[in-house]
Amino acid sequence: MQIETVSRLDDRHLTQLRELLEAAARADGHEPIGERKSLRLRRGGDPDAAVLAFDTGRLVGYAHVVTYHEGAQRRASCEIVVHPDQRRRGVGRRLFERVMSVARQQQVRRVDLWAYNHAAATAEIAAAFELLPTRRLLHLHRHMAGPVRTPTPPGVRLRSFQPVDDDEALLALNNRIFAGHPENGAWTLDDLRARMEQPFDPDDVLMLEADGALAGFCWMKVRDLEAEGRAGEIYVIGTAPEAQGRGLGRYLLTEGLARLHRRAADVAAIYVDESNQVAVALYESMAFHHHHVDVCYSRDLSLDGAVGPPAEVAA
Repeated sequence: MQIETVSRLDDRHLTQLRELLEAAARADGHEPIGERKSLRLRRGGDPDAAVLAFDTGRLVGYAHVVTYHEGAQRRASCEIVVHPDQRRRGVGRRLFERVMSVARQQQVRRVDLWAYNHAAATAEIAAAFELLPTRRLLHLHRHMAGPVRTPTPPGVRLRSFQPVDDDEALLALNNRIFAGHPENGAWTLDDLRARMEQPFDPDDVLMLEADGALAGFCWMKVRDLEAEGRAGEIYVIGTAPEAQGRGLGRYLLTEGLARLHRRAADVAAIYVDESNQVAVALYESMAFHHHHVDVCYSRDLSLDGAVGPPAEVAA
């Protein structure tokens, strides 16, 4: 097996990488890498480091690494994909071993590794390299038996998103709501528009105005899934910090669910960090239930130790 580390993916890499990602998605029933990294690849943006595993010229594994600063410290976020017919052969272990080496060369303090759907193989790699669980991202579902409505709070108006005219305002509000959030915070206009280049209906973005000022939004997506029928996702929802405590979040959520009901969704889905207990309690009170969890494992390299895992690990 040949392990190659590059900072730029050429056409040869990208052709095989698309095939690898599609094979993993078919086998696992979900996208193998997160949206932020996936959008970056689709738009021609390179990772900070890409680690590729080849077997006689065929791409059988891939690790996507993005580095960023958290304060004065440099962090790395990694996701690993192994071809379904090459799993349990040590490909993931070899990939992550190289990731750890690259992280140390780049003086990264902390490395994060995501296990989507709490994949057992990724959890085994994390344990072997002494990474500990640091975040749990809950994926909650709600069956769409019917709309649930909440009375409109005083001074509040809902309207649909207006492309171009609302771009800057939505971006600014999003970044205020999610300041410091590792995925949703600090979006650029390019980040926002990249998300709107996917299947997008402006009427699926509800803009909430309170006392004449933009105070929240609920962005939804609807798509047809073979296993679960027509799925509606509460993609991003939030209210401005100064508008919280007025019941606007509950109102936005119920209006979003009503919109998904009109769009004939069979199920509503939402992601929420387990540590956000206020949001979790709100969703559970609205009949959302646990579907699966994505786990982030982390290691602080300032507490450095040996790079390699035990030889018997074959994830």
